[in-house]
Amino acid sequence: MTKICIVAIVIIHALIHLSFSCLIFVRFKQFMGNITMGNISGNIQRKINTLKKRNHSNRGAKPINALLIVDVQYDFIDGTLALKDCPSHHQGEQVIPIINKLLNDIHFDIIVYTQDWHTPDHISFHENLPLRAHLLAKDSKKVDELKVFDTAIFLLDDEAKTKKLRVEQILWPTHCVQHSHGAELHKDLHIVKPNKHRQVVNLFKGNDSDIDSYSAFWDNQKIRETALNTKLKEHNVTNVFIAGIATDVCVYSTALHAVEYGYRTFIVEDACRGVDVANINLRLDELIKRNCVIVQANEIKDII
Repeated sequence: MTKICIVAIVIIHALIHLSFSCLIFVRFKQFMGNITMGNISGNIQRKINTLKKRNHSNRGAKPINALLIVDVQYDFIDGTLALKDCPSHHQGEQVIPIINKLLNDIHFDIIVYTQDWHTPDHISFHENLPLRAHLLAKDSKKVDELKVFDTAIFLLDDEAKTKKLRVEQILWPTHCVQHSHGAELHKDLHIVKPNKHRQVVNLFKGNDSDIDSYSAFWDNQKIRETALNTKLKEHNVTNVFIAGIATDVCVYSTALHAVEYGYRTFIVEDACRGVDVANINLRLDELIKRNCVIVQANEIKDII
């Protein structure tokens, strides 16, 4: 009887080991399947992308580098649209020392400072909704249903007044009104001066009352282009590095258009802060698929 028990125990022990080994094999296959199918996290994708960038350095011609500093303005830091009050709860001021270090430590051929520069009656302000209530599309929420951060759908005349433009507009708190304190660049941000080796561009965007402008290159309807691409082309810029606020809105839109224009485009991830973490990850992953490179500030010296 004792021998039978010992044999039974040995068999059970062997089965347990076999089951555990099978489980490990299944988990390993699932993991490898996730990798081969592309089902990996945004953070891992960014790490892989960072490694890939080292194999795509500029060969031959000397690169011309531009740093685009997007909307480091009071209203996004401690004002009416402060990131700390958004779903991300990001501290917008954290980008400032990182950007300042880039400006001090690395030579960029062109520095661009962008600013949201809205009219008081701007379409993006929730409090201005009654001004355009009669322009809401039939499939839009009604005036009394629309809240801050909701999307309103307007039907606006085009410039020739020959057709209606369908404008989907996120309704933000009033922010960055022209000549207001909230629209100013933060006092701690280092503002460099131009010299014979470095150009400096100040770019104001979003100053059409009926069309918002997240990107530093175009308004949101892609009707009017800013002067940025022309200025970058004049100086034969090849590489565009983008930092600032907000990762998932103006930084994303600017990067998207930079890629479209053919610039080798980099998001300096730790020098950006955004509105919503989930949306930040989605936007960064989308940019990676479009050949934008996600880097950290301390990696830039190795690139340029």
